[in-house]
Amino acid sequence: MQKGVLSVLLLLLSPIAHAQDTVSVSYSEETDTLVKQRFLDRYENVFMTKVPTRHMFKIGLSQYYQAKVFALSDDRTINSTSLHLGYEFKFLPAFSIALSGHIPYYDLQTPFRESFQNTVLDAQLRWFMNMGRRIRKGKSANNFSGNYLAVFYNMPSTMQDDPRIGLKLGFQRRFLNFGFMDFAVALQQGTPFFHYGAFYNWDLSTQASFGLAFGDWKKAAIGPLCDVFLCDEHLSNQWKIRLPELTLGRYMVRIRTALAFEQKIGTLPFSINFQLNADHSDGFNDIRNPEHAAGFQYLNSRSKEKFLSFSVQPRYYFLSKIQKLRGKGGHGFSGPYTGINMAYVYYKGEHRIFRYTFDEIYRKTNAIHVGPLLGYQLRVFRHGYVDCNTSYNFKDYLNSNKKDFGFTTNITVGIAF
Repeated sequence: MQKGVLSVLLLLLSPIAHAQDTVSVSYSEETDTLVKQRFLDRYENVFMTKVPTRHMFKIGLSQYYQAKVFALSDDRTINSTSLHLGYEFKFLPAFSIALSGHIPYYDLQTPFRESFQNTVLDAQLRWFMNMGRRIRKGKSANNFSGNYLAVFYNMPSTMQDDPRIGLKLGFQRRFLNFGFMDFAVALQQGTPFFHYGAFYNWDLSTQASFGLAFGDWKKAAIGPLCDVFLCDEHLSNQWKIRLPELTLGRYMVRIRTALAFEQKIGTLPFSINFQLNADHSDGFNDIRNPEHAAGFQYLNSRSKEKFLSFSVQPRYYFLSKIQKLRGKGGHGFSGPYTGINMAYVYYKGEHRIFRYTFDEIYRKTNAIHVGPLLGYQLRVFRHGYVDCNTSYNFKDYLNSNKKDFGFTTNITVGIAF
C-alpha cells in the first residue's frame, strides 16, 4: 500500500519538475520618465566662484573708512559710513590692484565740500592667498571671491590728515550677479614711511564695505533666490551680532559693537527686536563746536567716552503674506518692515579741547527715544544678516527740561544664528 502511494506522488511531481526546466527569462527596456533634477551648489552660485572676472567696478557703502574720527557724542551712523566708489583689476590669477575713494557724509549743516575734502583715497596690492591652488583643483575661476593679504596706501584728499600705509588681512566675496562685500583687519601706520621711527603711530583697525558690483563677467543663472537666501526656512527667533568697529592704537582706542535678539510672535509677521549697543572711545577726535564760533564747526579734542543704548522694536513685516502667497518665502526675518522704536540712551564723555578758549567739556545724558520706524532686513547665506532702519524720534532727556526731535539711522552687517 505504501509503495503504491509513493508511486502516485512521483507521477504527480514529475510534470512540475519538468516544467521548471522550461522556464524562460526575457529582458526589456523602458523609457526613463524621471525628470532630471538640478542640485544647487549654494556656495558656487552665491559667490560666483566659477565665473571668471578680471575687472570690477564697485559702488556701495564703506564703514570705518574715515579721514576724521568723530566724538561719540556727535557721531551718527552716517558719520562712520561713507560712499564707496572703487575699481579692481586682476593682472594675475592671484594678484589684483584695487583703487577706491571713500566719501563721507556728515550732516545737513555741513557743506558738501567738507565731505569732498575729506575723501579717503585708497590703493591696494592684493594677493588672493588660496586662489592659485583653488583654480588648479577646479574649485574656482580667476575672479575676486577669496581671502587676501594686501599692502595699502591711504591718503586723505586734502593732505590735512596723515596718510597711512600698512597691511590688510581680509576676505572679499562677489555674490549673485551684482553684489560684493569686503571685510578686513588692517595694521597701519600714520605719518608713514617711519617718519618718526619704525615703531611710531601704529594701530589695528577693522574696515568693511558692501554694495553693487559691475564688470566683465557673464551673467549667471542663480536659481530661485529662496534657495540662495534661505528665505523658506521657518524661523521663530534669531540672535544677531554686529561686525565690530575696532581701533587699537596709541592715539585712539575705539570699540563699537551690538548684540540683538529677535523673537517672532506666533505665526503672524510680527516680531520684537531687542538690541544692545555698546561703544567705548578714548583718544583724539573731532567734537562739534559748542558755540559754533571762531569759524570752526568741529574742534580737535582728547576725549574719553562711553555710549550705551538699549532698544525695543515691535516690527511688522508687511510684505510677508504676499511673499508666502507667491511662494517666495516670508517665513523668516527677511523683508521690509515698519514698527516703533523705543530706546534708552546713556552717554558720558570728557573732552579736552585744543585751539579754543575753554579747556574741558563734560557731558552726561540719559534719554528716552520713541518714534515710528521703517527698515529692511535680509538673512543671507544662513549665518549672515543686513539690517538697515531709520526712525524719527521724540527725545526726552531725563533729569532736565530738554526735549527735541531727530532721526536715528542704523546700518548693521553681522552674523546671525
